[in-house]
Amino acid sequence: MLLVQNVTKFLPLIALLLSRFNLLAQDFDVIKIQSAYYPKQHLEESNVDGEIGFFEWGAQVALPQTFRKHKKTILIHKIGYANLTANTEVSLPLVNVESTRYYHTVIYNLGLVQTLNTNWLLVANFIPTLASDFEEKLSGNDLLFQANALAVNTKNEKLKYGFGLAYTTRLGRQLVIPMGLLKYKTQKFELDMVLPYKLSAMVKTNKNIFSYGLRAGLNGGVFNSSSEFQTVSNTVDEVGYSRVNLGPAIKIRLRDAININIEGGMTVNRRLEFIDSSNEIIDRTPQASPFLSFGISFAPKINNSNSNFSF
Repeated sequence: MLLVQNVTKFLPLIALLLSRFNLLAQDFDVIKIQSAYYPKQHLEESNVDGEIGFFEWGAQVALPQTFRKHKKTILIHKIGYANLTANTEVSLPLVNVESTRYYHTVIYNLGLVQTLNTNWLLVANFIPTLASDFEEKLSGNDLLFQANALAVNTKNEKLKYGFGLAYTTRLGRQLVIPMGLLKYKTQKFELDMVLPYKLSAMVKTNKNIFSYGLRAGLNGGVFNSSSEFQTVSNTVDEVGYSRVNLGPAIKIRLRDAININIEGGMTVNRRLEFIDSSNEIIDRTPQASPFLSFGISFAPKINNSNSNFSF
């Protein structure tokens, strides 16, 4: 109850935020919790016979900050935690080996939304990240940095597009990649693309309480590791993981503030690689598998009729 009361103090600020910043998500999620389950599948290209399954979950809190003297500038502060659990079962000549590994991600995301003129916005994010199995004390190897920047144009009330660059680990490696954004929204349909991260095409029902459609999402990370595996001769120093989820999705909106998201389908283009102390890459990529995802978020929707940016 106290948390909700504190969040309501920010609602006028969030109203302004929704009119300018709501570019990378369908709603501005003040609080978000999500999870996804992936059953075990056979290892695809590996010199060992085995299976691996995953469970992902995470939570995030976000709050905006504005400035009296700089009304065209908004800062977004986000703090998040994500956990990737990998359950492996490997058959060796004399014994079966089962192991469970936990990979943690802790982020602070400093976002900047800068109004350039009537039609253009600059959206940038700087994301210091702790990514590790945390099996030893924290070190500099656990810390990495991610960042992205997008220039976004509001063509009209229905159409927005943008382009930019990202330095990211979502593909399981630290890479610089191009980004593209396209948002098209009507009363009954919404297309939301932030490539290569996500693609969402949703049909909205009356009063926007229930939506359904298709979604695709890319996610992953790079984790510092100090683990020893019976199937790997040397200590693993780094783990790279990525996947693409593709399938149908539904969204239920309650009390104009609570979003419930349920998705299912197939996980494709998966990659799981271990880099050992001799810099050898050990492939433990599993085959494509089904997945089931559930999420809940607090995303207040506040209309601001005076804004030039209506999402």
